[in-house]
Amino acid sequence: QTGYLKAHYPAEYMAAVLTRNLNDLKKITFYMDECKRSGIPVLGPDVNESVMKFVVNTKGEIRFGLGALKGVGEGAVEAIANERKAKGPYKSIFDLATRVNLRACNKRCLEALAMAGAFDGFEGSHRAQYLHKENNEDTTFIDKVIRHANMITEKKSQSQHSLFGETDDMVIPDPKLPECEEWSKLEKLNKEKEVTGIYISGHPLEDYRIEIDNFCNVSLNELDELKNKKNRELIFAGIITSVSHKTTKSGNPFGSFVIEDYEGTMQIALFSEDYVKFKQYLNKDYMLFLKGRVQQRYGNNEQLELKINSISLLSEVLKNWVSEITLKVSLADINEELICRISKAMKKKQGNSSVKFAVYDTLENISVELPARKFKVDSTDFLRGIIDIPEVKFKIN
Repeated sequence: QTGYLKAHYPAEYMAAVLTRNLNDLKKITFYMDECKRSGIPVLGPDVNESVMKFVVNTKGEIRFGLGALKGVGEGAVEAIANERKAKGPYKSIFDLATRVNLRACNKRCLEALAMAGAFDGFEGSHRAQYLHKENNEDTTFIDKVIRHANMITEKKSQSQHSLFGETDDMVIPDPKLPECEEWSKLEKLNKEKEVTGIYISGHPLEDYRIEIDNFCNVSLNELDELKNKKNRELIFAGIITSVSHKTTKSGNPFGSFVIEDYEGTMQIALFSEDYVKFKQYLNKDYMLFLKGRVQQRYGNNEQLELKINSISLLSEVLKNWVSEITLKVSLADINEELICRISKAMKKKQGNSSVKFAVYDTLENISVELPARKFKVDSTDFLRGIIDIPEVKFKIN
């Protein structure tokens, strides 16, 4: 039965699976990745589509459930969904605040909705505006929204008790959204994780897929078991999610940090000379490229440990490691448009990496290598430019 549902109603099936595991973050992350692999979009929460659970919208996309947000209770979700069903979609944050019960949908709830992107559908606004504080005030824009909504509610109440209605005095203009910079991609993702426990709209490591796919030989979830990796050099990458700097009983400083990639997390401790050598990299949100070796723990031959030998910034990997890039192109795919796209990427920024073309003909089963002697490219910019060209495959040396 479940096989039939998965085959014929894949979006609805996966929405039910996600809802079933609403309180298990690891399983939610796993099943969201499964949805991506199956080509089923999982969209973030939206006050004009979401309900308590994960649901499928009219386009066949899964919409994140509001019940998965910290600070958004069942009463708030019911208030939002019931009002939307009765009187139509919300036009703005002000429209929502004046229509729902603010006792159920309070300040904490509205802040969580803003951080998770549930107001992204409102035209002309972005997430940072809702939590913006002006002139070093303690109050956010959401506080102003709540005060504004309470004023309108009070005015309506007074009008209803008035003999003449006083409808002309009912118009209270909405406050203007503050002018402020949008959150960076990383800040936006961190806010999402703060209220959901996971990244919804992406992952901080997305921009480093080339580095991870081409230079790493292990992911963090594979480091749970070290026995079969003894004496191997392990190369992995991730983002630091927490850091702690401490002192041992003997007075020596040491540090520990939690690093996370797409598939898992790991806590790593650095002592003595290693700590002194690498402590500059121990900062929250730093994206790192690490090399280590599994060896016997000092003073205990029965236990294994991961000894970190090298740490560098993930953003520096392509620049420091790539000397030559080979582009593999089928003869059948070569046309003027493809040549223009590759040429544009090569001319964008000069650097120290050489480029070589490997043109192959599948019909004749022959290939020829053509070095581009006049050009040397900036490996980072060049690879970012060609990765989205489906006709081109590349090899890094």
